[in-house]
Amino acid sequence: MNLSRIAAIGAVSVASSAWAGTKVPPGWMVVADSEAQFSGVQGQDGWWYKFDRGAGTVVELMPYFGTGGTHLSFNAWNAFATPNTYCIQYGARMHANSSGACSAPSAGTLRPIREWRTPFALPCKLDLFGTIASNTAALRIDLLIDGATEFTQTATFGSNIAVSFQTERILQDVAVRLDPVGNDCNADVIDGLMLRLLTPDCNANLVPDAIEIANGSVYDRNHDGVPDSCQCLADVVENGVVDGADLAAVLAVWGTDGGIYPRADTNVDGIVDGSDLAVVLSSWGGCP
Repeated sequence: MNLSRIAAIGAVSVASSAWAGTKVPPGWMVVADSEAQFSGVQGQDGWWYKFDRGAGTVVELMPYFGTGGTHLSFNAWNAFATPNTYCIQYGARMHANSSGACSAPSAGTLRPIREWRTPFALPCKLDLFGTIASNTAALRIDLLIDGATEFTQTATFGSNIAVSFQTERILQDVAVRLDPVGNDCNADVIDGLMLRLLTPDCNANLVPDAIEIANGSVYDRNHDGVPDSCQCLADVVENGVVDGADLAAVLAVWGTDGGIYPRADTNVDGIVDGSDLAVVLSSWGGCP
């Protein structure tokens, strides 16, 4: 895998064969995994660890953090100073602080946020699954996609609720926010909650198709988001081979938009011309 090309947009693939309990579908790759990519570095693998102080407040980076074993704790202030309000993230878990508890003498609402983002929008399959448990007060989890709340679920006092949400779309930013909607937070956590995203990788080289197209390492002449190398654009009549039948089809609709042979316009520029003929002639033979 060429990590230098991926690092430029903040997306790193994960070596994983599981996707919500099943194998990754052919032609896709894991581009974000909240459990496998949990780290102690802001921005690493595209992940950011943040918090806010309630609805309408400014979202801030968690400025102090430390790793130990498999956990990572973030503090709004130094944990050994006063005030020492804090929220904690343990691998796939987040613990929410709230008013009146957790960090006396100056406790305050803090909503931990785990965010994944890339400067380049990617088509993704998104899967959020796991459990939220509330032992002392109500606890809400919000999923935000490109800043808009797409999913929310609340665990009431004493409940343990399964979370499951899936969607497929082009996106650039995903965030999971934990909101202690009650007045206490003794043991209110999201436990084992996973956020994973897949993106197309038709040639199985662990570089997202959208990135390869954007950086020019592959062609997408028909602008369908799929590298031409994964298709057989020159197979105009779709019989599995590029031969005289495809050449005849191109010539039959020359100067048109493709007419009865829409695939003759290989680059989808609205006219069958020399560029399309060149694609057919250069691809002569069996389709890959």
